[in-house]
Amino acid sequence: MQITTQGIVLHKTRFSESSIIAQIFTKDTGVQSFIIKNAFSKKNKNILALLENLSMVEVTFDDKKNNIHYLNDINLYYHYTLIPFDIVRKTIFIFYNELIYKLLREYRTDEIIYCFIEEALRELDSEAASLSDIHLRFMVKLSKVMGFYPNDNYMERRRYFSIEESSFTDHYYESPMYLSANAASYLWDIMEEKPYSLPPKSVRQELLDGLIRFFEMHNEQIYKIESVQILSQILND
Repeated sequence: MQITTQGIVLHKTRFSESSIIAQIFTKDTGVQSFIIKNAFSKKNKNILALLENLSMVEVTFDDKKNNIHYLNDINLYYHYTLIPFDIVRKTIFIFYNELIYKLLREYRTDEIIYCFIEEALRELDSEAASLSDIHLRFMVKLSKVMGFYPNDNYMERRRYFSIEESSFTDHYYESPMYLSANAASYLWDIMEEKPYSLPPKSVRQELLDGLIRFFEMHNEQIYKIESVQILSQILND
């Protein structure tokens, strides 16, 4: 059966001297792999350009019970206007790509997750985006739609956060597995989705480091996020 669906490109790898395989998270059929033969020929150079990471595309293919499909057609359905020309946006974009790819590379169909990621990418490409902590808000919301959200049990006597227990707690240890009171309060502000004052860079960095460890601990697909180092450098300059 031939299917036309929207998709977000996750990753592409060279399959042979002339072919590539692209993984696309489709809205209707989950993550699919596509082989493009003679990918580097003049005829297919436009297709290759459409398969940049996190491109939003519309694809048509025969949905057979195969591990790898052939593309019948592919077109962009959203064109990024700010991300390619803004170093901060582009760095966050690369971070999003690594995180999303590692989480979703063998993921089932899930329209809620698809729509969330699409909306997050559009927000990052928007002039109205608040870039200082957009990546932190993205990670917290992503953990929610993927089913490993922190326990929402914050209160004054539970003003620290245990990464291992995924819960706010009344005790604190000088350990990478705990968030200080300031970082835990900031996490709670993001979870509440209410207006808040942006904390200092040191607190934002602590929460970023903590959320990376949280993702690594509570989702087996995440083992290391390499782009976080350059992200921290760009945002802290």
